[in-house]
Parts: sequence; C-alpha cells; structure tokens
Amino acid sequence: MCIIKAATTTILLATLACCELSYKANANPRPIAQKQLGDRAMAVQQNRATALEQVLHNQKFKASDLAQASTLNDIQGSWAQSFIAGLVSRGIIQGFPDGSFRPDEPVTRAQFAAIVSKAFPQQSNRNAIAFVDVPEYYWAKDVIQTAYQTGFLAGYPNNTFLPEQNIPRVQVLVALANGLNLTAKAESSTLLDTSYQDAAEIPDFARSPVTAATANRLVVNYPSKDVLRPNQTATRADVAAFIYQALASQGEMPQLRAEDPASEYIVGLQPATPAASAPEPQPLTPEQVAKLRQQYRIEATPLTALIRPSVPGGGSSVGSPTAFGAGWGSAFFGTSFQGRARDTSKSDGAASFGFGLGDASRAVGLEIAATTVDLYGNTFGDGTISFKLHRLLPANFGIAVGVENAIIWGETDGGSSLYGVVSKVFSLTEDAAKPFSKITTSVGLGGGRFRSEEDVEDGNDTVNVFGSMGLQATEQLSLIADWTGQDLNLGVSVVPFRSLPIVITPSLADVTGNAGDGVRFVLGVGYVGRF
Repeated sequence: MCIIKAATTTILLATLACCELSYKANANPRPIAQKQLGDRAMAVQQNRATALEQVLHNQKFKASDLAQASTLNDIQGSWAQSFIAGLVSRGIIQGFPDGSFRPDEPVTRAQFAAIVSKAFPQQSNRNAIAFVDVPEYYWAKDVIQTAYQTGFLAGYPNNTFLPEQNIPRVQVLVALANGLNLTAKAESSTLLDTSYQDAAEIPDFARSPVTAATANRLVVNYPSKDVLRPNQTATRADVAAFIYQALASQGEMPQLRAEDPASEYIVGLQPATPAASAPEPQPLTPEQVAKLRQQYRIEATPLTALIRPSVPGGGSSVGSPTAFGAGWGSAFFGTSFQGRARDTSKSDGAASFGFGLGDASRAVGLEIAATTVDLYGNTFGDGTISFKLHRLLPANFGIAVGVENAIIWGETDGGSSLYGVVSKVFSLTEDAAKPFSKITTSVGLGGGRFRSEEDVEDGNDTVNVFGSMGLQATEQLSLIADWTGQDLNLGVSVVPFRSLPIVITPSLADVTGNAGDGVRFVLGVGYVGRF
C-alpha cells in the first residue's frame, strides 16, 4: 500500500535529521514518524571535538602547575630542546602534569589557535565570524576567534573551522607569515627551489607566505634542513620551533647561539659570533623561579571540560521539518523501519541519501534529499526528491522554506507538501556537559501532509500548524515531542558513540490516536559525513 511507503519515508528522514543536517520527511498526507536532522544540523556539526583530544589539549595547555623547562623529562637531547625550553619559560606552551612534553605528538588547529593567541597578543583587524563547528561552549571558542580576528588563521568553506583537524606544517607557517605581515624581497620560486628539495609539494596558496617565513628565518626543518615536509602534520616540537623563531624575528625572544645544536636546523641562519665572546647567562635565583612560576600559573580546567563528548545527544524532531539544514560539504544517509504502517498490519522500510549546497550562515543553504520509499517491495521503483532552502540567523535562530516530494517517481501516498518553518536553540546552562542543557523548538505552517486528518479526508486545500520540541537531557540523549499537524509523536534520540555522528531514534507515532488506528513503533538510524 502507498501508505506504507510514505510512512516509512517519514521515519527515515527523522533519523537523518537527528544526525547533523536538517532533513525532510517524505510527503505523506498521513506522516508517521520522524525527521530530526534539523537541530543536529547545527548542534552536532558545531561540536566535533573528541573527548580524548580535549583531554590532551587541557593537559598540554591548561595544566594548573607550570611545567618548567628544567624539569621536562623528555626534551633533554631533543633537537627542539632550546625552542621548547624558551617557550615554556615564557608560559606560552606547557608540559604535561607528569613532567613530560611529548614533542612528537600532533597539534590540532584549535590547539594551535590557543598557542598563537598567547604568543602574539595583537589587535584585531577583522570582524568575528560564527564558525558552525565551534559552538558557544567549546573550550577553544575564544582563542579561535582571536586567531581569526588577528589574521593568523582562517576558516574553510561553509563557515567551518575544523578545530580538531591536525594542522599541517605549511599551515603553521602560513598562519605566522600572515598574522605577522611578513614579506620577502626574493621571488617565491627562486627562494623556495633553492631552499627545499621538496618545494614542488608546497601548495600554490602557501608559496608566497612560506617564502616570507623562509626569508625571516621562521622555518626549522628536522632532520634535514633542506626538506620542508609541508603537508605533514606539525608536531609539538615543530610548532614550538616555528613559534620561537617567529618571536625571535619580532625581537621577543633571543636568537639561538650558533653553537646551539638546534640552530643547525634553522633555514637561512647565518653564522653568528661565537658564544665565547658573550657572557654566560646567570642562573635564576630561587626567588626568581618562584616568581616566574606564580606569574605563568594557569587555572585548572573544570572536569566537565575534560570529559565533554564530541557529539551531543539527540535531535529535536520526529516527523516535522526544522529550519536547520545541510550546507556545502555535508552529505547524509539513513534507513528506517516501522513495525506496522498506518491502517495496515504490514512492516515497511525506507532509505535516503542527501547533500547540501551553499552557505546558510552567509547567504542561503540548499538541502537536497532523494528517498526510496519501499524497501520491502519495489525497492527503487517508488521514491521522491525534496528540497529545502534555509538560512542561519544570529542568536541560534533559523528559517527555512521547503517542498517535500517536489519530484516523485512510482507510487507514493500523496503529492508535494510546501512549508515554512522557524527554529531556535535555547541554552539552559552555560555548560553543555550538564543535564538538560538546551531546548530546540520549531514552529511552521504547511500544506499537503501537514493538513489536519479531516482536511486530508475531505480534500480541503488548507494549511496547518506543525511544530516540535527537543530537550537535550544528557550529552548523548534527547527527548522529543512532535506535532506533525495530524498527530503527536514521542521519541528518544540517542548518540551511542561520542565521536561518531550516528544517531539511533526509536519513537512512537500517533500516541494520542488522533489520526488513525493506534500507536505504532518506528526506528531510524542515520549517519552524516563531510567532503
């Protein structure tokens, strides 16, 4: 029956909505279940940091006791010892509580933003930007904005920052050259080709900044001075060396002495006056050491910030649209199952695939979704394509207009459904790790499948109100109530894995018996990826 097909499609789209991108339920004058991709489109995308990476960051850069250079137990004899020790003594970077520095560990973009913001406290030269994957409660939100506004870092298309992405060496050099407005007199091709054996691997966008970084002696290459390895992930030792040299170029740190083992890896360094002609530095007194320890002491990070997961739990809808949607760089897939379709005793399932275009935070995003509505029958013979235009507004507002089932092939339960919807996320606590941290609400008007049961049966071409509310009860679970215009659906949305955008949503359709033959069980599973 057509009813089976359309009902299953609605269920499927709700699961996708819960994952990350706002999704559309398949048109059906009698919807059954869910479409919760809505609020997750923003919330899940905004908080992708893994718990492990946040723990590492906080241990590295927010330990309550400053790890002094003289006590770091794993940098003695390291090629980067002088760079690391110099920055640690200034409180720009930190060791771990166990006294180690772990120079070979990678650095994420968020961690680099924290370091560069502390190392170069400069005036902003451009306005802030709302990165969709950096939510309000993210630990590095402020330093990311600082690094962006001061010109050290930029984002990616679709207003993303990718804070947990490991930063390549070339990005570190580009950030420092741009943020410090470094220039070079030499031609890029000449200086790069003569300095590096692998100059051809430097991306085109980075050649001019890397040239400036080279000319200003920011580049430190270990173990071979003439091999840049531009696209390799920067380690903590690499970042320390680059930052040290950048500070030295600004006169904020002393240049390394020629006999220092680390100096042999600085590209372009000229022989310096032998250290024998310079006075030996005097050791610090105990009082000076105590003063430095107090001066650079950093408050400990709250435990909740260490254990916050990357994917908050749940969505906000199980049957009606929300105003949040997919943008450029996002794609999604999902399946659904219902034990009994409306007015039948038969089970059914559906599958859907979609992607986003445009930038909803700057202009308009377009979400496109294709659905096959009869997995147990004519699997690919019946289906639809739906569209939604959506816009993100300040203060966590969103607006959207869409057409469910704009294109139809095979048999479905009805025609197209035109709608408009407004959504908003309300933060209930400052700490998103706490229970009951936020509520997402949506209210809309629509025709087609959003009409009342009576208008559908009588064939009246009217519009009707629909809406939903999702309460994030825990970090991995949301409670959802959804009025589809015909019936009330209740569901629970669960994120089983903290670092993976998979959402499982069991729900009950028509719990009040308004629109059919009783309560029905619906189950959806969705996954979202980025490209």
